[in-house]
Amino acid sequence: AASIKALSIKGEIPIDPTDPFWSQNGPTKGSEVTIDMDPQMITNPMWPNPNTKWVLVKAVRNEKEIAVRLEWLDPTRNDIMVQAQSYKDQAAIMFPVKQEGEEPPFTMGGEGERVNIWQWKAEWDKENAGKGGNTTMQDMEDNYKYMAMGAGGYYMYEPDGKLAMSDFKTGEPGTKEDLRATRGATDLSKRSTTVDPGMGKNEGVYNPGRATGNILSDASKRRSSIEDLNAEGFSTLTTQAHQDVDGHGNWNNNRWSVVFKRSFATADENDTQFKGKKTPMAIAIWDGNNKERNGQKAVTQWNTLEY
Repeated sequence: AASIKALSIKGEIPIDPTDPFWSQNGPTKGSEVTIDMDPQMITNPMWPNPNTKWVLVKAVRNEKEIAVRLEWLDPTRNDIMVQAQSYKDQAAIMFPVKQEGEEPPFTMGGEGERVNIWQWKAEWDKENAGKGGNTTMQDMEDNYKYMAMGAGGYYMYEPDGKLAMSDFKTGEPGTKEDLRATRGATDLSKRSTTVDPGMGKNEGVYNPGRATGNILSDASKRRSSIEDLNAEGFSTLTTQAHQDVDGHGNWNNNRWSVVFKRSFATADENDTQFKGKKTPMAIAIWDGNNKERNGQKAVTQWNTLEY
């Protein structure tokens, strides 16, 4: 197990991993620790050959916050998750919720031994999570430029009648009442085109994930590209009702670098509270190009973060 010592500074900690603050010429110079990654071989589906073999770790603290920066090799950038056959790059760090007593199992905790997981997702960064809302979420037409519904297609329009559209021929704005007279969900024999102006980002209330408040479907619920979660063992991963972690990732020169940042203390009892001088911390990394997801990942056991 490795020991990571957080550098104590005054002032703001940048969440941009490319900020000179984090460079070899900045105040964190020489503070990185190299940690070997292991295959996840404890529960099915086991993953004997993950692509990520090691990770560089830095940590920084100021009077109010703590931040961890990860950097690892990844020759492919996987941050598009529209297609069912796509897998995304991800990274996570994990802490025990209870800071006293014995460490919980590093296998995402155990029953009554809750852990707090901060999981960064590459596609959330691409979608500008925490800033753009649902307008920047990727959709089918982002992957299929000439996507169009076939002549037998059908689209359920929003019931409120307030959705603004554009005529695909003239580019002039219109309403669904104007446009579906000759195209869209109407008499197929009278359509002038198979292009349906109600497709794509106009799904509105007919996105069930968004309607039920699922953070994976509703970007307005995301604070940043990092999801704040809890678990008490495998298959118990749960999104927190309140998101408290800031962060950002960057892919350059065949490497991902990601910064995770949070205040020492929060009002959420499901969060780890950084009140002592050190805490166990585990790491997991997924390479989307290697079809890694869920338990198929590279992991570490508990390391020690000293702050």
